[in-house]
Amino acid sequence: CGAEPENSNNAAGAPTAPATAGSGVGLGGAATNTSGSGGGATLPNGGASAGTGVSEQGGQSGAGGGGGAGGTGGATTPGDTTLPFKPSYILGADISYTLQEEAAGNKYADASGVRPLEQIMADNGFNYIRLRTFVCPTCQGGYNRDGFCDTDHTIEMAKRVKACGMGIFLDFHMADTWVSLGTGASDSALPSQWKGMTPAQMQAAAHDYTRGVIQKMTDAGVAPDMVQIGNETNAGMCGIPLSNWKDLSALIAAGIQDVKDVNPKIVIWVQNGRPRPDSAGGNGFNAWVDKYLGSSGTKLAVDGVCGSTYGTTNNGDDWIESFSHVLDNYKLPVMSCEYTVAAPDDQAGKLINTKVMRGFADHRGWGSFIWEPTRYPEINKNTLFTKTGNTYTTNAAMNAYPALAKSYGLPVPSGKCVGDKYD
Repeated sequence: CGAEPENSNNAAGAPTAPATAGSGVGLGGAATNTSGSGGGATLPNGGASAGTGVSEQGGQSGAGGGGGAGGTGGATTPGDTTLPFKPSYILGADISYTLQEEAAGNKYADASGVRPLEQIMADNGFNYIRLRTFVCPTCQGGYNRDGFCDTDHTIEMAKRVKACGMGIFLDFHMADTWVSLGTGASDSALPSQWKGMTPAQMQAAAHDYTRGVIQKMTDAGVAPDMVQIGNETNAGMCGIPLSNWKDLSALIAAGIQDVKDVNPKIVIWVQNGRPRPDSAGGNGFNAWVDKYLGSSGTKLAVDGVCGSTYGTTNNGDDWIESFSHVLDNYKLPVMSCEYTVAAPDDQAGKLINTKVMRGFADHRGWGSFIWEPTRYPEINKNTLFTKTGNTYTTNAAMNAYPALAKSYGLPVPSGKCVGDKYD
C-alpha cells in the first residue's frame, strides 16, 4: 500500500534465476513437523534443476524445482537463514507499523493476554511477514522523523519475525516516504539524497542502497527470503515515469542485481498496484507486465509478479484474468502482496486466498499478505483486531485464519517463538 488511505492493487515481474545445478525451488508438502512431499513448482527462467529443494518449516522436505530430487529437511531453529523459506502456501501479513505503535504505548493481545504481535500472528497460522523500508525516512518530507521503517528498525523487527520461525518479505519503497500506484513518477517518490543525480548516478545510488540493506540484514542473521524492488510501480519509481523505460528499467535492474549479488537465492518480486484489466499506469496491467517481462521492453530478472488486490469489479475474476496473463505467457508465479478483509463475509480473505490464489494450478499462486491487519482499512473497521484504549485485541475475524491454514495443510501455530520476549 502506498499512502495509507490508498485503496490500490499490485502485480509484476519475472525472473532470470540462475540455472545452476541444485538450485531448484520446491514447494513443500503437507505441513507436519517431520516430512512432506514436494509440490514441484519452480522458479522460472532457468531456476529449476535437479538438486535440493527448499525446506519447509519444522524440517519438512521439499521436492527440487522442476521435478528435481526431493530436498533434505530444513533447519528447525527459528532465525535460520537458509533461503528462501517457502511453505506450501504463504499466509502472510504486513505488520510494519508494529515498532511505531509500541513506541506510542500501544499493545497487542489475544485470549491469552498481552503478547508480541508477531507471536499472535504465528499462533494464528501466519507464516510470513512483509516489512516496508524507506531510503531516508528522517529526511525532509520523509515518512517519520523518528526513523521508523529505516534499515535499523527493519532489522530490529526482522529479528523478532525470525525468532518466530516466519519468513521475511522486504518491500523496498525506494523512496523516503509512501509510494502508491499513482505516485511513483512524482517528485515525492525521489529520495531526497538522490535529487539532481544523472540516471547513471541514480543507478549507482540504488546499487549502494539496496546492496547495503541486504548486506546489513544478512550480517545480522535476518536476510530476507523475498524482496520487491519498488512499491506499486504502475506509474514509475523514484520519480522516473514508466514512459521513460530505458532509465526506469536500468534503475530497477540495478536494485535487483545488488540483491542477487549478496544472495542469489533471494526471490525477487515486482508489484503492480491494481492487477486488473483497467489497471492504472502503463495502459493497463498486461502492458505494464509486458514491459517488465520483455515482450515490449527490457526483460528484468524478477522471479514473480505480485499485486495489491483490494478492489474487484466482478468477484475476483478480473484478478484471475490479469494474473493469468503472467502465468500463461511468462510462466512465473503470482501472489497478492496486499489485501484486506473487505467485508464480514470475506472470512480469512477467502476470495483472494481460496478462489484466486489457491485456484491456480500447480501451486503457481504462492499466497497472500494482508496489509496492516490491526488498523487497515480503518481502526475497528474490517480489521483482525479491535482497539480499546491502547490495546489491539484479536477479534472474530482473526478466528477464521487458523481454520483456513489447517484446511491448506499448514501448521497452526506456524512456528514457535523462541526468546525471552515470548511466553
